[in-house]
Amino acid sequence: MPSAEHETPIALAKLDPGIVAWLLANVFDIKVPDYHHAHPHATDVQVTVPRTYHADGMMVFCDQDDRPLLAVVLEVQRGRDPGKRRTWKLYVAHLESELDADVALLVFCPNPAIARWYRGARSLYSPVVEDGLSLLLRPFIFTPDDVPLVVDAKLARENLALAVLSVICHGGQAGVDDMFPALAEALRSLSPDKATLYYDIVLAGLPVPARVRWEAYMTSVADKYHSEVFREIAARNFAEGEAKGHAEGEAQAVLTVLETRGLHVPGELREEILACTDLDQLELWLRRAVTATTAEDVVRDA
Repeated sequence: MPSAEHETPIALAKLDPGIVAWLLANVFDIKVPDYHHAHPHATDVQVTVPRTYHADGMMVFCDQDDRPLLAVVLEVQRGRDPGKRRTWKLYVAHLESELDADVALLVFCPNPAIARWYRGARSLYSPVVEDGLSLLLRPFIFTPDDVPLVVDAKLARENLALAVLSVICHGGQAGVDDMFPALAEALRSLSPDKATLYYDIVLAGLPVPARVRWEAYMTSVADKYHSEVFREIAARNFAEGEAKGHAEGEAQAVLTVLETRGLHVPGELREEILACTDLDQLELWLRRAVTATTAEDVVRDA
C-alpha cells in the first residue's frame, strides 16, 4: 500500500502544479513553456493486452485555449524496480501519443542511494543491445537534497508549494523546525479552506516526531495570530491523524514533545509512557504534552 511518503508529493503537485514547473526549471534547467494553466491528467495507461498500467501522477500544462504545451509524468520511487525501464517508457510514449505534446518524466527518490541506482541504471537511458532497438529514456530524478530549505516568509508566501515540499523532504532533519515560522506565515495568508488543504499535506508528509512539533508550534502561535482557523485544524488533525498511528509511535511522540519543550522526563515516567498501548490514552497525553508545565502533568490521572 502506498505510504504518506509516496503520496504527499503527488497530492501537492495536484494541488499546486506550479511546483512541477519549478522543479523542472530550477533543478534540471528545463525551459517550461509559458503556460496559462495546468491540470492533472488520468494516470491509467491501457494497452491491447488486457492490462492497465497506472502512473503515480500526470500533469498537463496548457495555453489559454486548453491546448497542451507540456505534459509531465510524476513518479515516486522508494526502492529498486528494474521493471521501470519498460513501464516508464510506456507512460511517456502513451501521453505523447494521446496529447501530441512533449512529455517529461519527473521522478522523486526520497532515498539518495535509490536515486543513484536509477541514475546509474544504463538500461534506463540507452539501448539494451548495440544496434539500438530499444526506446531511449531521459528521466529527471531528484532527491530531498535538490530541494532547498525554505526559511524566508516572503519566499514561502510566493511559492507555498515549494515551502510545503521543502518541509516534507527535510522532515527527518533537525533544521525542519527552522522552516515552521515561514510556512505558518504563508498558510495564514490563504483562505481557511485552502490553508487546510496544504496543512493536511504537511501533516501527512512529516514523520511523527516532526509532525508533533509542527502541530505544537501551530498551537503555540494561534493566540499570536488570533487564528481560530489553525486552532480548528490542529484539533481536527490531532483527532484524525494521531489516532491512526501505532502505539509505539504515539508514545515516542509524547516524549518528543516533552523533550522539545525542555521538560525533564523521569525514567519511570518514560517507561510508563512507552509501555502504554491504549491509543486513546496516548492521544490524550499527546494533547497535554503540548501545554503541560511538567512531564508528570501529562499522566496525572492515569
